[in-house]
Parts: sequence; C-alpha cells; structure tokens
Amino acid sequence: MTTKPLGAIEKTNLVLALAVTALGGLVWGKPGLVAAGVGAALACLNLWAMHRLAGRAIARAAAGDTAAAAWLLAALGGKMLILFALVWVAIRVYNLALVPFAIGISILPVSLVMAGLWIGSTVGEQGKA
Repeated sequence: MTTKPLGAIEKTNLVLALAVTALGGLVWGKPGLVAAGVGAALACLNLWAMHRLAGRAIARAAAGDTAAAAWLLAALGGKMLILFALVWVAIRVYNLALVPFAIGISILPVSLVMAGLWIGSTVGEQGKA
C-alpha cells in the first residue's frame, strides 16, 4: 500500500479546513471563524488519528499479530468516543455556533470524496492508484 493516496487525502483535508474556516469568518464573523476552525481542526485530528491507528492495525495484522491488531481496532472505537465527547464540549460547554461548527467538522467526508475522485481520475495516467 502506498502512502500517496493518504497524502492526497490529508492535503485535501487541510486545504478544505483553511477554506471553511475563512468562509465561516466571512459569513458569520468571529463566532463563525472560531466555530468553523474548531470543527475543521477536529476533522483534521480525526483523520490523523484514523490514519495512524488503522495503518498500525493493518501492519500488525499483515505481520500475523492479530491480538495487537484487535487492540488497535478497539482504539479506533475509543477514538470515536473521544471525538463525540469533544463535539459535545464544543457545542454545550463552549457554545460554539452550530452551523459553522457542523460545516467545519464535515470536511472529512468531503475531502475523502474529493481526493478519491482525483486519485481515481489519474489512475489511467499513472497506471495504478
């Protein structure tokens, strides 16, 4: 497995994070800037954690260490619980603006689709993804 597609996804995620944060500031002012920025930062952090944990789990499983791979997959579930808690704190405790926050945290699936379409469109040019 090459890391080129993962790098494309991470770059796309970062570019979208910056764009959505700026858009939040333009549309909703400072509260929108902060909310979109926090949401986008959580999306970037979520992608980073998924990349590291899933990559380690795949490497351990390929090496035959299924017990370690299972623990790493359980850690992915724990990561989701932490993400849910951070979203709750952002909305309930810090009262971030809901719409720009939701737009910010939603960049992850958008970046996955955009990078996937870009990688898929270049397969013929490169001969492989």
